[in-house]
Amino acid sequence: MTRAKISNVTILLLSLLVLPASAQQPSPLEQTREQLRSWLETKQKEQSEINEWKNDQEVLTNYKEGLVKEIATYKKQIDDAKVLAGAADQESANKITARDQFIAAEKLLATDLRKMEEEFATLIPLLPPPLVRLPKISTGIETLKKNLSLPADGQTEDVAKRLANITELMAEAEKFQQGVNVFPELHKKSDGSEFNMQVVYFGLAIAYAVNEDSTFALIGVPSDTGWKFSESNELALDIQKLIVTATTEKDVSFTNLPISK
Repeated sequence: MTRAKISNVTILLLSLLVLPASAQQPSPLEQTREQLRSWLETKQKEQSEINEWKNDQEVLTNYKEGLVKEIATYKKQIDDAKVLAGAADQESANKITARDQFIAAEKLLATDLRKMEEEFATLIPLLPPPLVRLPKISTGIETLKKNLSLPADGQTEDVAKRLANITELMAEAEKFQQGVNVFPELHKKSDGSEFNMQVVYFGLAIAYAVNEDSTFALIGVPSDTGWKFSESNELALDIQKLIVTATTEKDVSFTNLPISK
């Protein structure tokens, strides 16, 4: 190839590189790469949210296991104290400190359990509304709040019942976190009109909602004051496609959606 021809080819390539973006249509391969890149970013961010929740859940689980072991120890101490007290006369019983030890241990356990309940109470606004509406969850939360509204020495439930309650709340939250859940919900548009919508929750991290005719869409995220939904009507068709896949397992495909608004 002559130098003149090489120069002509170079000029042609340079002119293509400086053309406006609107004049260059991305190739199918470039489109696929961009979609794959967006999907990978979304999955990485989603995994980060999941990992954070798992870390918090692991801390609470370890804390619960420690409390269960302490309860078993304290119950044994109570049984031992009762045997000693029953066999001793009044003079011997006065020397026995097992009862006092039990009272002190029970008070310490109640204090630790109350801290655990208070910590979980701060997480309640982060729970998705449909999870909170489940009968056993709503009842458990009501019981938790009732106990926390009273002074520490005026709890209405004994330690065993309170521990069972907080354990069940944690288990249900973790179960919800591990899945993709779809619920029908009512949501209002900015103009005040109300719509029946299908809402898909990705664990406790994010939710997408769309109405039946795909004209109104929302993105929901948790906050310290409860879940917040913002309009994202431009995503309506993509969210509708996502919900079809989540509810029927048909037309399975990647759907690129933002993880926040």
